[in-house]
Amino acid sequence: MTIPVFRLPIGVECSSNKGKVHVSGARGFVDFNSVSNLHRKGNMVIFLPYLSSYESSIFTQAIFGVVLGYTIELKLKGIGYRVRQKDKKLIFSLGYSRPVVLNIPKAVSVKFDKRTFSLMSANLGILQNFATTIRSFRFPDLYKGGGVLYANEIIVCKEGKKS
Repeated sequence: MTIPVFRLPIGVECSSNKGKVHVSGARGFVDFNSVSNLHRKGNMVIFLPYLSSYESSIFTQAIFGVVLGYTIELKLKGIGYRVRQKDKKLIFSLGYSRPVVLNIPKAVSVKFDKRTFSLMSANLGILQNFATTIRSFRFPDLYKGGGVLYANEIIVCKEGKKS
């Protein structure tokens, strides 16, 4: 059986303490829980006992995140749909009687364009969870194609009622 060894890129620091693994780099840091202990020699990292496939994928996502970062781009499609940032909150106007207010997680940064906005983070799990929460307030409509969409998402609209 081969021993799974991870090679860290230049500029990435990795440590473990009391069941928590901390990975930090140029784009930020990622923490996750693990029952394994980290043993490091130079830029080589070994976890004992070995990581499960789930923990191994989280560790590789953390390394990619702190080196390159992750970005999810969302687009608002519909009449009067808007988003703005106030302090550490996103305020959405999505056609409801009151605006939808969401707190931005600490690990996520937001960048606005005209009709799109980008969510950026080193932690993929937090980023996907936040993007799904935003989308849940106004899923894409199958008849008109409006709502909160991913930037590269294509909605195939259904045909309306025939009379």
